[in-house]
Amino acid sequence: MKILSRLLLVLLAALGAFVVIVYTVPNTETTNVTFTYERATEREDGTPLLLEEIKYTRLYCDGKKVAQEAGANGDISAELTGGPHNCYGTHVDTNDMESNPSSTVTRFVEL
Repeated sequence: MKILSRLLLVLLAALGAFVVIVYTVPNTETTNVTFTYERATEREDGTPLLLEEIKYTRLYCDGKKVAQEAGANGDISAELTGGPHNCYGTHVDTNDMESNPSSTVTRFVEL
């Protein structure tokens, strides 16, 4: 019985260590950052781009899409980690065509 108790104790200790490892989450503090922009008013070919034709505005930072909002109201927010981020925006029209990226801006986020 004593051997069985020790074996059970060892198994419980091993399981406890496993659970700690599984539930360990890296420190990924973020903060909400808002970017303001002027919406595009014309397409690449020079034809007008009406506000009603903009389905989404997207924000990309460090090569990844971090936010998407309906329409184009002049600002967009995303949760970003601390440090520098290179970001740009795009519009998606009602035909699901995504625009070329805007100019890239570097935003330093302090937590």
